[in-house]
Amino acid sequence: MNINFSGKKVLISGGTHGIGLELSKAFKSLNANVITLGRDESAGRNLEKYDITFKRVDLSKREEVLDFVNWYEKEIGDIHVLINNASRNSRYSILDTSLEEWNYMINLELTSPFLLSQMASKLMIEKGIKGKIINISAIQAHFPLESSFPYVTVKSGLLGMTRSMAVDLGKYGIQVIAVTPGPIYSKSEEPPESLDKRSATLLGRMGRMREIVNVILFLSSDLNTFITGSEVIVDGGRLISRRPDPVEISSGEV
Repeated sequence: MNINFSGKKVLISGGTHGIGLELSKAFKSLNANVITLGRDESAGRNLEKYDITFKRVDLSKREEVLDFVNWYEKEIGDIHVLINNASRNSRYSILDTSLEEWNYMINLELTSPFLLSQMASKLMIEKGIKGKIINISAIQAHFPLESSFPYVTVKSGLLGMTRSMAVDLGKYGIQVIAVTPGPIYSKSEEPPESLDKRSATLLGRMGRMREIVNVILFLSSDLNTFITGSEVIVDGGRLISRRPDPVEISSGEV
């Protein structure tokens, strides 16, 4: 069975670095028309060599997101896959989270996915497209690290958003799925050997970006015909492992 996205438009937020970048390139390699959102214009220009459309949008600023929505509706007009991937770690406890940080995280990881998903679902319904919306959560929604209050809150919110959207959109044939990565090393293809060996997963290593990308490609493809409202956890068994995380992970360094 082959996966191919020929003739399909795929919108990826946070698609210039890490997993988002690998997703952008992977969808393009499978013949999708890829539109990537992010703030890093230099990284965005580098995407041109892959024939990927980059739009600079600060997803923490709702006016910029609304401007993009207006542009997309007028200039593109249809969509088959939306990946709400943009994220930022936020290492604060309930005791020291500022209102500024709270608002930033809510805008970036809840308001932005809401606005993009609303746009995508309306276009899918209008065009009769049985599309896919994928929200990227994190295992901290289930297993919080200390001093990660804003991050845990928004990643948990994405799970509820996924279920509610699936209930609303199922009658239109639109599938909404949450993908929850565990310890995926996103700074390069291979993690440092010492970190890999100390991973707390049941499989005894960290995940690679390609392993999360492959899952998302399947869920976004025509091969996925009956999954919606679900959370797909890709964590190498971390949630049921009793081993402690390496300090690089528990401290937020990785």
